[in-house]
Amino acid sequence: MDHFRQNLARLLIVSTLAITGMLVSPALINAASTATLKTTQTDDKTASIGLPDGWVLAKGANGFVYVKGPHDEGISLGAIIIAKNAASGTSDLGPNVAFAMPFSANLKDKFTTIVQKSAAKAKMPTPQVTFASQTATKLPMCSMFLGSLTSSSESSKFEAVVCSLKPDYLGLYKNIVFSAKVPSSRATTDRPIVQQIVQSYRVTPTMFRRMLAPYTAPPPQPPSGMVMPVMAPYQDPTNSDCFDYNVIRESPPWEVPMHCGGYQPG
Repeated sequence: MDHFRQNLARLLIVSTLAITGMLVSPALINAASTATLKTTQTDDKTASIGLPDGWVLAKGANGFVYVKGPHDEGISLGAIIIAKNAASGTSDLGPNVAFAMPFSANLKDKFTTIVQKSAAKAKMPTPQVTFASQTATKLPMCSMFLGSLTSSSESSKFEAVVCSLKPDYLGLYKNIVFSAKVPSSRATTDRPIVQQIVQSYRVTPTMFRRMLAPYTAPPPQPPSGMVMPVMAPYQDPTNSDCFDYNVIRESPPWEVPMHCGGYQPG
């Protein structure tokens, strides 16, 4: 158990939310860049990332970082987009809700909407999203996507992990996105350095738990004696250690503790 606690503490401190095999093709592991990275923290000290010369941390707070490269590359890790579990097009969503879409909608539609809404907010042309592949993770609320974005005369390749967490009692749900985008002409050249940057991403344990918590605080507890259903940790997307093992690290079952659906005692 002590060994498990030590490993859990290390994993939560590391909090690498987009690792090799998720945002970067395993085929490129041996070709990884060995550029020297300089660790940069967000102003609120909730996240950090390593950057080589020419790359800058453009935005960052509450576990989120957005990094820009010298050739119009973009790496966005830990972005949280709030949606309302309602019919698409529903208005009067509130100031912090990006869009309305049934929670049951597929992750491709959610990601496409997020990308296009973000472009509109930045007053940029609406990109067309083309998916090349989708790979399920060990938790059903997350998937990895490969594809391309086209807008006007620009074309880029992206890799992304998208997680859609269970709606809170007001029907609002978090979508957490980890993505890397590079110009199509630089896809092969840039991927090793993108891999190295992504692997350096860190979030504090406290912030990581907050990222996975429901958007709206739960209502008061039911009266004493009332029995509420209990969700198994492996199925619970807000259980940070199970999320870390099963989604972020995609650990094999013999490395995952039993309370997260694996074979390891604990």
